[in-house]
Amino acid sequence: MTKCIAIAAAAVLLPALHAHAQQPSQPRFEVASIKENKTNDGIVAIQTQKGRYVARGFTLAALIRNAYRVQEFQIIGGPEWINSERFDVEATFAEADAPQVNLMLRALLVERFTLAVHNEKRERPIFALTVARADKRLGPELQKSTTDCATAKGPDACGSTVAPGFIRLRGRTMAQFAESLSTLTITGSSLNRLIVDRTSLEGAYNVTLKFTPDNIPPVNIPGLPPVDPNGPSIFTALQEQLGLRLEATNGMVDVLVIDSASRPTAN
Repeated sequence: MTKCIAIAAAAVLLPALHAHAQQPSQPRFEVASIKENKTNDGIVAIQTQKGRYVARGFTLAALIRNAYRVQEFQIIGGPEWINSERFDVEATFAEADAPQVNLMLRALLVERFTLAVHNEKRERPIFALTVARADKRLGPELQKSTTDCATAKGPDACGSTVAPGFIRLRGRTMAQFAESLSTLTITGSSLNRLIVDRTSLEGAYNVTLKFTPDNIPPVNIPGLPPVDPNGPSIFTALQEQLGLRLEATNGMVDVLVIDSASRPTAN
């Protein structure tokens, strides 16, 4: 069982997939090391700061998800070992923003894992986010936002926090909330589907959602409320706290198809 998941308390969105052809000008790490993780301690952690990228105990599938900003349900194909064998990655880079680091990681996966992928649209199971009550009344933790996001600062500033058992959004649309729910495969829940906003709620909202994830982290994340092991499921919490619900259906989803991958070359 995973013992530790390091997640940035910030906006975690599900952007559209882009073409992945390698370009000569694509940024690359200055120095990179990839080693097989044989500790079997279950620790999974990632850190990007001060010109260093460190991922511990990551499968290739997890590295792909980070590099291309996709979720588990968006990855199709590949050999079985990409979901079981774990690796430690350490790399250095000059000053760069998060999208550039993602591009560096993509280049590293191509060079060291000979990864080849392409984009498709496929019909997949999804969830539609809808208003639960016939009278359209919302729950106490879903409120219309009156904040000017261009000037707000401090605790009233607009933004998103997504963590195990907790989601907080300020000044965000329901489409952005649906995107945040779609990330819950990496925050301890098993929704594992794209979530599409069909609430018909327009404008910006403030959201606070607390629930018990399927996999409770062994330690609390500093700055966030502790996970209640006896709290409601994500489905119950959505209805009771927000007045929303998830309806299972099908829809077209952007997916990343793995054409080939091999175990990494030596450092």
